[in-house]
Amino acid sequence: MHDQLKVRRIFQRLIPPLSADEYKQLEENLLREGCRDPICIWNGTIIDGHNRYEICLRYNMTFRTESINLENENEVVAWICTNQLGRRNITEETRKYLIGKRYESEKIIGVLNISGKNQHSLGDEVVPEIWAQPVSRGIQKRTSQKIGDEYNLSHSTVEKYGTYSRALDALAQKNKELVPKILSGQTKVSHENVVELAKLPARELGRIGKQLIHNDRSFVGYAEMRRDLENRRRKPKASPAVSLEVSVKDMPAFDPDAEISSLTLTIPSWISSIERMQGLTNLDLVSKKAKGKLAMRLNDLKSVSDQLLSILGE
Repeated sequence: MHDQLKVRRIFQRLIPPLSADEYKQLEENLLREGCRDPICIWNGTIIDGHNRYEICLRYNMTFRTESINLENENEVVAWICTNQLGRRNITEETRKYLIGKRYESEKIIGVLNISGKNQHSLGDEVVPEIWAQPVSRGIQKRTSQKIGDEYNLSHSTVEKYGTYSRALDALAQKNKELVPKILSGQTKVSHENVVELAKLPARELGRIGKQLIHNDRSFVGYAEMRRDLENRRRKPKASPAVSLEVSVKDMPAFDPDAEISSLTLTIPSWISSIERMQGLTNLDLVSKKAKGKLAMRLNDLKSVSDQLLSILGE
């Protein structure tokens, strides 16, 4: 009967892995005392107790199961995240990710409830329509406030963590090695840089990811990694001992590409700021005056961009 329990990656990856010492200690405890805590399951799938289940199978030990009554996968994800957030040994990065995943799941549950749809009928084609409804936006706000109250966070921080969790999930689809390093704290990447990395094609992300994982500096920024790559592509024979950070006094007297290169590196941060604003701001609540000022500046930017594009195309 034991081998009938299922393990799904979508649930298992929400549970921070044990260190080698922690796993060994758990194994010793189980062999000495038996498996006293039940393995929690939903529809025959393990949602808590993966390590205990593995050890019990290996040593042919008996164990109990406890079925958790949940309606759908979003409720399961929210339950797992809440359960894991009660652990004391999780990193700050994992904590942010789990809060974000719980928020993303619970706001979907709220929208499903008011729309009368289930998670299978909520296809990609109807998501934009549902999220655009004022009542749906209200649910998102109430959900982030509720979770924020539980963890002493503002609702905007909870929503920011939701963006962080979505970006890490997107990263995991392209680079399975990088995300565990980020969540464990071994590779330090800021929230904004995680979002930027998630937008990269898998090939470019692979190159940057390797440098992020194997770099021995305490913190490495995404922008710094991109500059490193650009410099290495332009100067493949440069000595690795030479710093890639160039001070003003060390720059050549004239570099025809300098201003263009600087602007090229700056524009991604503008794009990121705009996308972040769109993700965190309810435009229905913003004053006409504020929206008017932003529209004016965006039109100025568009006008200047169009002129520059015309010149570059000549």
